[in-house]
Amino acid sequence: MYDLFGDIKQNNLLKRANCSNNYTAPHIPYVGNKCAIVCYLIYIFPKCKHFLDACCGGGSVGYSMFAYGRAERITMNDINKPLIDLHIALNNGTHNINFEHPKFVSRDSYFYSIDRIKSGKYTPLDVAISYCYGFGNKAGNYLFEKNKEKLKEIAHNMVCSKSLKERRLYYMKFIKQLLEFLENCNKLENELGLQQLERLQQLEQLEQLQQLDRLQQLDRLQQLKFMNKNIYDIDYSIYDCVYFDIPYDTDNKKIYYNIKFDHAKFWDFFMSLPVLAFASEYKAPEHIPLVKSINKRVLMQNKKNNNMQIGKEKVYCNDNNYKIYNK
Repeated sequence: MYDLFGDIKQNNLLKRANCSNNYTAPHIPYVGNKCAIVCYLIYIFPKCKHFLDACCGGGSVGYSMFAYGRAERITMNDINKPLIDLHIALNNGTHNINFEHPKFVSRDSYFYSIDRIKSGKYTPLDVAISYCYGFGNKAGNYLFEKNKEKLKEIAHNMVCSKSLKERRLYYMKFIKQLLEFLENCNKLENELGLQQLERLQQLEQLEQLQQLDRLQQLDRLQQLKFMNKNIYDIDYSIYDCVYFDIPYDTDNKKIYYNIKFDHAKFWDFFMSLPVLAFASEYKAPEHIPLVKSINKRVLMQNKKNNNMQIGKEKVYCNDNNYKIYNK
């Protein structure tokens, strides 16, 4: 038996996570994505008929709930309209993304796409570029430093050029450019680790998008729906279970898509919902029921600290009596 994305279906995603690096169903690369811990998250939630991923972001939770049979129908919502438009385009096949031979996105091309998104005159490709080539998968800062951009472009073309002749040519350029680059580095491990050099992260992220594109061929596509609403404007009565991946409550208050996120307001709203609801955060008011703490790596660490940081993602529920049954 095969699941939605062509892999052998396993009833328990935790087993799959333990034997491979494929922790999740396909998703859009996006800041704060839960792909690394989704194997735990979806077994905190009960099986249900209609699941709402209310702040879906890249969609790792919603797609995983769907792919692994935790919910019959999924609605994915996000206040970020370009992101939802990309989800819809990938699932409908109405996009202009070349997955077979993607062109390298230069710094100038990246900011051109960002400007198109800001003006509202964007394509799905512009939105994909903004995240796949955005530092930390944020649509704002270009992924590569200026002194590494040329080397990365050559490496990209070495892999993605259409003909074998072109790929060989770029391979020779890559080796030459690499040697010149390394000569200018005082310490390889501090400037450019070989693993990072060989890992074309943006290409791996394009593969995730390509798997979402395959959904259009499936009869079950109508069981996935998308919407672009403020969480306070949603009718929650039609859902059995809701999950909120809200912005973290940090000391630096930020504006998210022109809206200031009020955490105190959210928690009052969360506890008043008439349906079973869950939310992820690092902290919450004491009266909010905590159902699970999950250790996770903090990837966007402070540059002053080169050690890998471990954080605790906490999952809260609006039902004081809820227990995790993993059924």
